[in-house]
Amino acid sequence: MKTLAITGLFNPMGRHMGRLAASMSVRVLGIDVKPLTRPFPGVKFIQTDVRNPLLADLFKTEKVDTVLHCAFRWRLHSSDEGFDSNVLGALRLLEACETARVRKIVVPSSTFVYGAVADNPAFLCEESAFRGQPTYAYVRELREIETLINGYRRQQNGMIITVLRFANLLGGGLRSPLARYLALPAAPTLLGFEPRLQVLHYTDALRVLGQCLLQDHDGVFNIAADPPLPLYQLLALARTPPLPIVHPLAYRGLAMGRVLSQRSAALAAMPWDYLRYTWVADTGRMQDELDFRPTHDARQTVREFGESLWAYRRQHSKLFGTLAATRDDLSQVHGTCCRISRRLVQAASGLSGRHRSQEVNA
Repeated sequence: MKTLAITGLFNPMGRHMGRLAASMSVRVLGIDVKPLTRPFPGVKFIQTDVRNPLLADLFKTEKVDTVLHCAFRWRLHSSDEGFDSNVLGALRLLEACETARVRKIVVPSSTFVYGAVADNPAFLCEESAFRGQPTYAYVRELREIETLINGYRRQQNGMIITVLRFANLLGGGLRSPLARYLALPAAPTLLGFEPRLQVLHYTDALRVLGQCLLQDHDGVFNIAADPPLPLYQLLALARTPPLPIVHPLAYRGLAMGRVLSQRSAALAAMPWDYLRYTWVADTGRMQDELDFRPTHDARQTVREFGESLWAYRRQHSKLFGTLAATRDDLSQVHGTCCRISRRLVQAASGLSGRHRSQEVNA
């Protein structure tokens, strides 16, 4: 790698990777639609959009041989501008890389593309179909981008294209869907359902990105830390109290709320299906082909995020400090909430099983 171009330089992931690459004496070209407001040592900045038709000429002039595509905007709501920026931007970037004969492109993605459905296998491999309903804009647009990449990969043979499907990222100040969900005063859960969720520490995401920039790994790879955590255990580690909701009311309430106000989507930072069904990705290829293993396990990652969230709330929320005089008090209250929620889940499951038995006997 001689010259690295990073699209979306001012996104958290792009900013961190730009600093890391510059510290390794790599020539870095930073691209973003936002203006540069403060010096960025070691990075040559170009203010432009990835849809700019002159992007290929820029890559040729700067002799770019590797591209890290971080210019993805995580939007809850669909819009023509957001779709064009994410999906059409990825298409234009691929075309520019082909024209400029860029050797390698690395694209961060997400395990959200698999979807969460009732008959998901225990582990979803990289060849699994994209089956989920694209409820939120980022799910639909990530699927569209990966579909474009798959088609592009089949049409040309020279370029190395690495797609990293990250599990739920926590840390680094990144406002991922799971981070927004855990930051709620009480996290909505669906009564009778407890899926397993995967997480990944932000520093491990940066590590595997750096490895794929320095080494050649063509293909798609699931990236997640072990073990997958049941939802209520994850909430307990993050010290976020659960708020059980009957699932028909949850779906209908969110749909009605969207009609009245787009702000209601903030109450369900995670799509309901992803809080209902398990969507665990297989990480065998990550371990065997990349020879990569996260340094932070899932429990440590969630616990560390919960600690930082606690400190932030304690510093910025007067109400939080009043209600929770000591850390142990809140921990005890949270444990009680989790136990009650688990009993409700077990009771709902038992009633459902008894109802099915009565139907069979009838």
